Amino acid sequence: MRTATGADATEEDIQRKPWKYIGYKGYANFIASDDDFLILRRFESLSARVALSLQDKITVLEEELDKFDRIYSRPESRDVHNGTMRDDIIEERTELLDIIAKKLQRYNDFLLQQTSLKKLPPAQRRDIRSIRNWHFNHDYGAIATQEQKYLDKPDLINIVHKEKTPLRRFIDSSLYLRTLPIFKQRKDELYHYDAGHVSYYSDKRIDGFVSAVIVAIGVTMLITPLWILQGLNTLTMKLGIITIFIFIFLLLLSFTMVSKPFEALGATAAYAAVLMVFIQFGTADT
Repeated sequence: MRTATGADATEEDIQRKPWKYIGYKGYANFIASDDDFLILRRFESLSARVALSLQDKITVLEEELDKFDRIYSRPESRDVHNGTMRDDIIEERTELLDIIAKKLQRYNDFLLQQTSLKKLPPAQRRDIRSIRNWHFNHDYGAIATQEQKYLDKPDLINIVHKEKTPLRRFIDSSLYLRTLPIFKQRKDELYHYDAGHVSYYSDKRIDGFVSAVIVAIGVTMLITPLWILQGLNTLTMKLGIITIFIFIFLLLLSFTMVSKPFEALGATAAYAAVLMVFIQFGTADT
């Protein structure tokens, strides 16, 4: 049988020698197929050590530059114009500054890279499990054993960061919910050796479903208390119902949407104001 790789290999050949017929090409195709699988190491300790090394090398050069400045600032030294760079006659100092400039550029670029990496979130366990399952499906033979061990490291990060609501994260964490048929997406480019093991689900459909749930909850939370309040007679009972709905609204807001604490409190305050206005109208009518 001719596989999607274009190689004349049978299913038995692929199972017997996955390192030959799948290898890094197949692994890279799988990793690149979903942003959640773009998981790599941050190398935190190594990065800190490299940063310290670059810093120390610049410090040594800085000390050399200070030494030049001290030597040519002494009364007994020859008269050197230390207030000019254009006409600096000390060639060693000029050359040293050029070296420092190059070292500083490398050092600053490295620090900026590390700052960006620090902002990336840790890899999710379920995504790491999915990658490990891929290795399991190929009997851990498609990639060399030592080169799979990066998945065991604690400094794994998602290269592509996508902000997800708590509700979306809950769906992703549930095997039953995220594998519902309505979310399934066909991938025509799946290779033959992955077709029986890998399934893809549409982020667009799941996000649409989450948005619909949020809208439904929002409408329910606005309409339901109004009808309940309309049927109550005492102000104490109405305040009790409003308190309950405000608490429920805050919980649902925290669970279904990506919001900071102050943003959640602001939205809850606006919701409470709407219900209190209804109470005033109701009291005026009575």
